[in-house]
Amino acid sequence: MNPDTPGSDTIADAEAMLAFDKDSFERRSALYRWAISLERAIGILLMVGVFALVLLQVITRYVFDSPLSWTEEVARLTLVWLTFLAAAYVTSRRSHITVDLIATVVPRRVARAIGTFARLVVLAVSAFMAVAGIMMVDIVAAIAMPASGLPTALLYLAATIGFILIFIHTIIEFVMVAKHPDENPDTVDTAAHMEGL
Repeated sequence: MNPDTPGSDTIADAEAMLAFDKDSFERRSALYRWAISLERAIGILLMVGVFALVLLQVITRYVFDSPLSWTEEVARLTLVWLTFLAAAYVTSRRSHITVDLIATVVPRRVARAIGTFARLVVLAVSAFMAVAGIMMVDIVAAIAMPASGLPTALLYLAATIGFILIFIHTIIEFVMVAKHPDENPDTVDTAAHMEGL
């Protein structure tokens, strides 16, 4: 875009705001970079979908006085998918809310051990929830949602896929921290960066 075009600064600012820094693994793997971009794009589409469905419900209910029975249910389903895919995306960015108070006051070796323990907990919980999700999908496979007629299994499939993706992102983080510790910021560096230090 021509920098002299009116509004080009606004577009550039928006593009910069939506951009994210690539970590060392993303710089090494185009496939992983593509997968993260796909997760992000799907998340954006789901967010737009939730907004559109809720807007449609409001318009049909209050403007036309003839609400659609399925929009609330499909919006809820879309929000569930958005939640779990966004959790996976945030895991790939290592941007979940964390309490790093202890890690910032202990020696780096202890802080790294705390980080390793936290990743092990995430792996264990993700594996457990993914297996539980698979079992729930199987249990509710024959049940349909009342208003939309969509399979109830879609609700549990969202959690299952989300936790599988979280598991994969955490494994990749483990590998990258082990192979390239100097390229992966530890908890102290991450906390300092987030505080603007």
